[in-house]
Formats: sequence, C-alpha cells, structure tokens
Amino acid sequence: MKIKFLMPLLFLFAFAQVKAQYAEIRQAIQKQEFSDELINQLKTTKTVFFYSKQQVSQLDSVKQAVSEGWTFTPLIFEDISKFDKYATDPAYSYFIIEGIKSTSSSQTGSYSNIHYYLNLRLFKEINKKGKVSSTGFCRIELFPNAKTLFMGPDDGIGIIPTLYNKGTFLNWSPVLLKAKLAVVSTNLNNRLKPWHYEKVRNDNLSSLLSKDTLYVPKSLLMNFGGFTGKEKEQDENVFASYKYKYKICSDAELFEIFETKKQGKLLFEYVKSSTDKFITIYNVEKKEVIYRNYVPVSYNLKSKDIESIE
Repeated sequence: MKIKFLMPLLFLFAFAQVKAQYAEIRQAIQKQEFSDELINQLKTTKTVFFYSKQQVSQLDSVKQAVSEGWTFTPLIFEDISKFDKYATDPAYSYFIIEGIKSTSSSQTGSYSNIHYYLNLRLFKEINKKGKVSSTGFCRIELFPNAKTLFMGPDDGIGIIPTLYNKGTFLNWSPVLLKAKLAVVSTNLNNRLKPWHYEKVRNDNLSSLLSKDTLYVPKSLLMNFGGFTGKEKEQDENVFASYKYKYKICSDAELFEIFETKKQGKLLFEYVKSSTDKFITIYNVEKKEVIYRNYVPVSYNLKSKDIESIE
C-alpha cells in the first residue's frame, strides 16, 4: 500500500480544507516529551471543551463526568459556535475535533482513509502570513458512525461545525470521555504524549481483570459492512472467549454505575478508525490504560481481539 498524499480534513481556525505538511501529521502521532516551560504555560490556561446544540440534552452528564476526569487545568464548556472567541487567546487551551484524510492506492484502485480524533490545543502564534499555529498535546481516537465518516462540509462553512452539529461519534459518551481525558491528564502530569500506536499490557493484567467486572459500552458493538457501508449491531457472543466477568451496558447504565454509584473500575473500548481498530481497557480509578492493542488494516470487533487480551 502506497500513500499518495496526506491532507487534513479539518482546518482549525478558518474551518477550511487545506493541504497538510507532513510534519504536522507526524506530530499528531509521535511520542513527545514536553518541556517544563510548555507544560507550565498550559497549566496557566483555562481549557475549553466544545459541544453543539444537539449535545445539550446530555451536557449536564458530560460536564459531571469530564470535570472529574480532567484535573490538569480549570475546565469550561462552550458551544462550538463560539470557537473563534478562544482560538487565538493565549489564556485558553481547548479540546477540538480534528481529522486526517489519506488516499491510498493498490492494484485494484484508490480509496480514502479518514481518521477523526480529539486534540488538546494551545495557541502559539500568528505568523506574518496570518496563519495561526498551535501545539497539540494528545490524539484521542474517535469512532464515527458510517454517516459521519463520509460527511462533508455544509455550504462552504467547513467540516468542524458539521461534525459537531450533525455528526455522531459512538464513543462520545460521558463515561468514555471521562476515561480518555483522565488518561491525557495523567500523561501531561508526566510531561508526556505517548506514541499513538503504542501497545500497552499492564504487568498485572490478569490479576486486575480477575478481580473486577469489565464494563463494555453496547454503543460500540457495531459491525461495519466494507462493501455496503452499512452498520448493524455486533453479536454479543464476541465476548464468549473472555474468561473473566464482564457486563455489556447502555450509556445510561454506565453512567449509573460509574458516576452515580461510583462502582465501576474497568472500562472496555473498541474504536473503528477508518480501516484500523483500537482495543483499549481503562482503569478508571487509576486514570490509566492497562491494555491497548492497535490493529492496522482491520476493523470490526472479532473473537480473536478478545482472546488477545489474555
């Protein structure tokens, strides 16, 4: 497989589709150790978490969960329509949806890979040509449904407002967002952004899994038809080979367990990112990842993915 060109689907400040520099794409996935100066600069900011009008119905739940997970800076919530107010203000950092589109070719033809993710951004400067630059601190892979994956910009206003106002991400739930942002917070306390494709297996994984229930979000159990582009619910028997206790739950049930009753500890996540997949287990209590497996050129959750955990 040969990459012919790379370009970002999102342009953060102008909401326009533009060519990306290879260095920018590389920066999004490579391991980085941040300087004390940069971390201290980030700590002086208030961090904005953007939402859209369609997400207002679950906003209170998101605020409660995310505010507990993200402890690195003060957190505020704002409608995505107010993005320009914060984009170039050094008093603020912000989480924003980003994306990369790559076109690959093979003997049978060309196809596009689109990856969406959540990034923490800090304003850097505006150069003489008026281009805004910023520093990215994380890449949290998002799981769009099929309609969102192929979504285009509306009336020339750009893809970001479209994604926020009309897109659906299956792992955009209060409990999952809390787990993800808590891990980023832990990493930044260590001045670190791990390599995006790093595999993780806690030394005490078997012991940890045997002592607690693994909670699985039902919303993530979706099968994507590569030829039809259609989605259907995943057969829950995919977890039949998991030898410890697990429970498949709706987002509402997960919120009750993890937020209301404060009983949950282990959280499972499957993310389909274009033609790749990520299998992750979070220890929500410790704010860390205890298992992570990246599988390129493979999607849909399979029994062998569960077997690979042990």
